[in-house]
Amino acid sequence: MSDGRTTNQRMKDCQRIREPEKVISCLTELFSQTNDGWVAFNIGLEYEKINQLEEALDFYQRAEELLPLPDYRERAREAINRIKARLIEKGLDKYAERATVSLPEILKFDPAETLLIIPCTREKVWENDPGAPDFVPARYAYRGKRFYDFRLWAEENQIEKKGFFWVILSGKYGFIEPWAPIGRYEVSLSDQRDFSISAETLKNQVKQKRWWRTGPESLVEKRIADYKSVILINCSNLHQDRIKEAFPEAHYHEANS
Repeated sequence: MSDGRTTNQRMKDCQRIREPEKVISCLTELFSQTNDGWVAFNIGLEYEKINQLEEALDFYQRAEELLPLPDYRERAREAINRIKARLIEKGLDKYAERATVSLPEILKFDPAETLLIIPCTREKVWENDPGAPDFVPARYAYRGKRFYDFRLWAEENQIEKKGFFWVILSGKYGFIEPWAPIGRYEVSLSDQRDFSISAETLKNQVKQKRWWRTGPESLVEKRIADYKSVILINCSNLHQDRIKEAFPEAHYHEANS
């Protein structure tokens, strides 16, 4: 983990440089060394100042993925929306918002054709309970608030009993079922220095056959790629891009808990 004070001081030193291109170069070098979300956010700001909007969007998206505090992630999301609006105004329709649904609306989808995907979270059970078992089912191991809110909603509405299946996208494990046990790890999907799961492996995983439980004594064999509709829950732009690269044929919706 980087020293926050040292990183902030180095970032300020970069920002004292007069030429915008040199500021960006300095900050980019710092980001390559620290993988710090706030540095990524400030690189986005610098690109936005010189109207290089797609580059700004890229770094704001990285910031949203890396920033640990909700208030700062919200600032990154606001910047992402601002830049997307400007890009759409310039005629780049690929940045138009995807269809969104509320959690209750998910229940109107056909569960046989619909898969739910939610990203893992930085917060895990071992941070609050060091005595927890070394391996814990993924649904209980991830402790981010939005993940917890979704799991609570899913359990209260018994979505699995209604036929819906969901998987978690992890930087270490890739696409994993909620009951799959996971151990302690700190691997960011956005940082290849962590040797995170590769795009090629994700493509292979969606083609693998999996057994999904539909009842106490009932199983169905199905691939992730067999689902026609995919609902992306709490997914950052980076997560969305990785998922769509893995199986672009699906029709996507977004939801937030």
